[in-house]
Amino acid sequence: MSALNTIYNLVECSGASVLGTGSSGCVQDLKKVVSLWITPDNFEFSGTETLDEDYVQQLKAEGNLIILNKIKTFTDNSSEDIVETLDDGTKQVATLGLYEFMAKFIKGSAHQAALTSLNSFGAYRMCFVDRENNIMGTGQSENTFKGFSVGMLQGGKYEFATDSTGAKQSIMFQFTDRTEFDLDYVFISKEQLEPYRPLREDGIHEVVLSYASVPANASTEIVVKATMKQNGQPFTGAVQSNFLITRQGATITPSGFAESPNGTYTFTVTANSTNDVITSRLYDSSNNRAGIVLSDDVYKSAIVSTTVV
Repeated sequence: MSALNTIYNLVECSGASVLGTGSSGCVQDLKKVVSLWITPDNFEFSGTETLDEDYVQQLKAEGNLIILNKIKTFTDNSSEDIVETLDDGTKQVATLGLYEFMAKFIKGSAHQAALTSLNSFGAYRMCFVDRENNIMGTGQSENTFKGFSVGMLQGGKYEFATDSTGAKQSIMFQFTDRTEFDLDYVFISKEQLEPYRPLREDGIHEVVLSYASVPANASTEIVVKATMKQNGQPFTGAVQSNFLITRQGATITPSGFAESPNGTYTFTVTANSTNDVITSRLYDSSNNRAGIVLSDDVYKSAIVSTTVV
């Protein structure tokens, strides 16, 4: 695969002009959207990077990419252009309609909470990934690629299961700049990405941390329990460098580490003292980022704290 800034719109082969209307050559069109790639509003993909699993894992771990995949229903709710008719019968466009969509999922109650946490206005950008592994975003020059500007981003109301339908979760969003799609689109075709398959990329996995017991005065252990939010199963296989432990705001380097039973991690430390505040979180210290990568998946957690008794 090549650097990103060398593969934009390469599927286009119809002639000399980007705005040409000739019918010969290849067609740039998305199929059904199956995944949304959400980035901070000020984020732009690096044109010198190769779009592959390593780069995407890096972006997820840094907090620069949120992926909502396995979309079951994708609905276009865009508004129509408003056309004004003048007294003499001539018409003019008064307001351009904006692109607006709703995506529905079948991914459980935890996904409902994740979608709701994205509620915002103007905080994000968004790229589309279709069922054939094509990607579409926008760029104001041939060397830039980023997501479309999102205004409203709102998790929908949970749809409860009935005798004939299953439970569903949804998110709705509106693009604020129509020209980003109509004029400044950037299309990355699946042929330019092979063998990489962007539609297979999963979102960040949320891990819930808690303390198995409250540390006591003079104790030399901190015991952290880790479970997956999605299914409540133990989060296993982490190593000491996947955690960041602090005491009174200072980072602790444990002298010992063990996982037993599954998902329960014991850190051996210097003696704790009454009223010490202990915090724990998942953290990739070597790369200075909040997400950790295990077996090609990215995991994150919130910071949890306890006070020594």
